[in-house]
Amino acid sequence: MTLRSNKPLYFLILLLTWLQLACKKENHAPAGAGPKGHLTLITGNNQSGTYGQDLADSLVVKIVAPSGSSSSKYSIQVNMAQGNGLIEGIVPNEFLSATLNNGVITLKWRLGCDNPAQKVRVYLYADSLIYNNNAASGVPDDSLTINASGSKPSGWGRSCGCGTPAYNAKISSFDHHTLYLASNGLYSSVDGGTNWYAVKGVPYWSSVTDVQFNDKGWMYVLTANNGIYFSQDIKTWQAINNGILDMRTPTAFTVAGNLMFVSFYFDGPYMTSNNGAFWQKFLVGYGSQRCYLIRRHPNGNIYMFNDWNDLLVSKDTAKTWQLIPLNGQLLNYSAYDLEIGPDGNLYLGSDAATLAIISPLTGQGTFRSFYQYNASTQPTNNINFYNGDVYFLLNANPQPGIYSVNNNWSILNLGFTKTITSYYIRQDGSFLLYSYDGLYYRN
Repeated sequence: MTLRSNKPLYFLILLLTWLQLACKKENHAPAGAGPKGHLTLITGNNQSGTYGQDLADSLVVKIVAPSGSSSSKYSIQVNMAQGNGLIEGIVPNEFLSATLNNGVITLKWRLGCDNPAQKVRVYLYADSLIYNNNAASGVPDDSLTINASGSKPSGWGRSCGCGTPAYNAKISSFDHHTLYLASNGLYSSVDGGTNWYAVKGVPYWSSVTDVQFNDKGWMYVLTANNGIYFSQDIKTWQAINNGILDMRTPTAFTVAGNLMFVSFYFDGPYMTSNNGAFWQKFLVGYGSQRCYLIRRHPNGNIYMFNDWNDLLVSKDTAKTWQLIPLNGQLLNYSAYDLEIGPDGNLYLGSDAATLAIISPLTGQGTFRSFYQYNASTQPTNNINFYNGDVYFLLNANPQPGIYSVNNNWSILNLGFTKTITSYYIRQDGSFLLYSYDGLYYRN
């Protein structure tokens, strides 16, 4: 019997398989193939402005879809190509569409503070390439670059890189050179607060609400709902929450030598003497549920307020607590700040523009009220001590601002016209001022 060769059939099968695969590839062309959309800049290029301020004219960009398509099927991504400015209302890498404006998108550019020549780059993507609203699976259809030039401000200027400070934002420094800002994130500045940059690697970065140092220079950050973390080098972080039951909504946090204190809206207060290896909850009494403004005196006493606005003191490291009676002149309705001065006295800020100075020995004190009627509570807070002077902030007063004892208990004339919501005193005695629209420095 003679066997026939199957080679012709074999090659026929290969040919049919190849044709099938070729047709399949053609029917599944990669996304983005075919006619492309493009971008047109209507207005906004080559403007000049001041660091930290919005350019006078908005950037107006138009999405032009290819024939047979719609601009609503496209989105843009806007990134800083040079300078640490920002596009207001847009998160970096976020995609923005123009479904209701016939493809026209208006952007407000706030210049950065770190470069006189600044650039914004706008990318156009087909929506079919976008997933999770912050990533794309292919290349953009088009891009354009918008240029601007910036110059330093005269007088007060808005800082760059940190956005608008949170209501409880705090600046801290260990070496008086590098400043750290806790404000729904952790930022650092090495130029006195003009430029700020995100500190990378911090756990739960966007929820950081406080930053403090111990006397060794170790950094401690408090988060909104995930407790406390510390680092010796600001690179490697360790959680130190052993013993804490409920870490939601902190109300107090203090690093004081070898002791630390923390309290939460639903739990606490706690103390640790072993760097957070274990937190011990201490009983306070007096019907207290929440604690605020925990301070440790150089003599070892621990002071704090409870939610009834009682001033409490412990003279045996939080084992027992006693009430310090305060009349309505020393504590006017609500306590907003409690600090221990270089003279050892307690400085208490409360409503009705009241600042009290209380002796830790007698519990007696004196007060000053700067109240002027305007149907507002006028809280006093942000008590600070610098170079033999006492500073404090009056809020919602007819003459709001920073006051100084050495300035005859009067308001400082800083030439700043916006509302001051908080402040920080730099090593040279100059101020960083918080306001509702940003953090400000004097150039």
